[in-house]
Order: sequence, then C-alpha cells, then structure tokens
Amino acid sequence: MSRLVFIDEEGGAELSDGTHWCIAYDHLPRTQSWHKGAEIAVALQPRGSVWPFSLVCQQTGESVSASTVSGPSPRCRLTYSLGTH
Repeated sequence: MSRLVFIDEEGGAELSDGTHWCIAYDHLPRTQSWHKGAEIAVALQPRGSVWPFSLVCQQTGESVSASTVSGPSPRCRLTYSLGTH
C-alpha cells in the first residue's frame, strides 16, 4: 500500500510509489481530511467508467475517482486548496 505524498489544489496527487494521479474535480472535497503520509489503496472501477481507478484513504474510508498520469503531477481542474496538514 502506498502513502500520500501530496494533493495539489488542482487535483493532482502523488503517492509514495511514484505514481501520479488526477482526482475527479467533484471528488476533491472528500480529500480535505487526507493527511500527508496517509495510507492510500488503489482499486479498479467498473469497466467503462470515465475514471478507471479509485483511491481510498485507509484512515478515513473516503474514496475518490481518479486516473493515472505519467510524468510530473497533472494539471487538473481547480476546485479548492487542500493546504498542508
């Protein structure tokens, strides 16, 4: 299981395994209680979903839809600022 490195205000996230994710902009409010270092599980969404994966914070049980991106953190739609915890 990976740990959360960061989530930016545009929905870009990085996990400790080096993967980068774009979180669905309408799911960003669910991540407000996610803290740096939180354990994050990755699961597949049903085939045909717009967002192929879900990220689940093990501490809060909150789940968000996401897609993978390669390279540096993606530029996702700006919704709010997560800030540092």
